Amino acid sequence: MSFAFLRPMDESDLLWVNAAEIQAYEFPWSEDGFLKALDDGLCYVFCDLDEEPLGYACFITVLDELHLLNFCVIPDFHGQGIGQAAMLALLEQFAESKYAVVLLEVRESNDAAIHLYEKIGFKVDGKRPNYYRTQTGREHAILMSYRFEV
Repeated sequence: MSFAFLRPMDESDLLWVNAAEIQAYEFPWSEDGFLKALDDGLCYVFCDLDEEPLGYACFITVLDELHLLNFCVIPDFHGQGIGQAAMLALLEQFAESKYAVVLLEVRESNDAAIHLYEKIGFKVDGKRPNYYRTQTGREHAILMSYRFEV
């Protein structure tokens, strides 16, 4: 299976998105979190050629900034290049807009995501101490940004 296209997320996706979120993350977002993201931001589903969903992304906008709040590829499809292809498609879409930068936080322990973001061109900007919950306490967030060419 491979990434083929992005489409806007809507409320009809929430059952699937919530199930994928629970499967993918130890501390998943709630359905209310996704409803708020749909109301306040830009949310997308990544699909294959058969329109099967492979993952999703949620952003909020602040002036000329895009803040990536949630980026998920279904665990069954990890390591197949879907995350990279989807992120590149999102960045290409946003490059033609008013946005200057994409900002995100990622768990310090999430080496695969950090590597993916760096490979695409995100830069590490700093660290947010004790940001994420863990089973044993807290872990730092790595702050990253991607600046669009002007």
